[in-house]
Amino acid sequence: MRGKKSHLIDVSLLMDRDHQTSDILAGPAPATMVAPCAQAGTDVLADGTVIRIEPLRRGDRSTVMRLFARLSPESRLRRFLSPKSSLSERELTFLTDVGRSEHAAMTAIDVRDGSVLGIARYAEHHGRPGVADTAVAVADDVQRRGIGTALMVRLIACARSNGVQLLTATTLWENRPARALMRTSGFQAKGSSGAEIELALELSPVTLRDPDPVAS
Repeated sequence: MRGKKSHLIDVSLLMDRDHQTSDILAGPAPATMVAPCAQAGTDVLADGTVIRIEPLRRGDRSTVMRLFARLSPESRLRRFLSPKSSLSERELTFLTDVGRSEHAAMTAIDVRDGSVLGIARYAEHHGRPGVADTAVAVADDVQRRGIGTALMVRLIACARSNGVQLLTATTLWENRPARALMRTSGFQAKGSSGAEIELALELSPVTLRDPDPVAS
């Protein structure tokens, strides 16, 4: 993605509500993350803005809260499926329990001032190894500039590298930007319930190239 321009819109997706109250404090210690999950890199948006995409640090509540403060009530509703004026302690604990193969998050940072532009994450479904839910949130004042697209590219690569086989997402039917982003990212509609639509993306495993033979 270095130097590549992104042209698609940014959106807020919805996180699987089962994850919001997960008991994560008793979980295993985080494993060492592999590239591209552990690497930071720059991306150039269509308007020339340079952003840095880097992994969210485990326990980094400040970054999560700074982005939440930039989300409008509508974006928060789309993200959490219900009105939300603040994040609870339990939600903050879950949202920052990252840096492991089962739960990883990437952050978009404005290189000019260090402000948080967006966060994308995946979290493995409870009892379904290899299947993870995805979520993306982008600050309202910088949506539709390509930040969501850049985050999704890195998140999908991260999930694939960590052995995730299926990514799922839930969004609202009326959230056309979210549906467009997911469709462009390769997700397909799998079902709907009321105002919500379920999407999924099957990931092919990472193929490691055999080393070149050593000349005798």
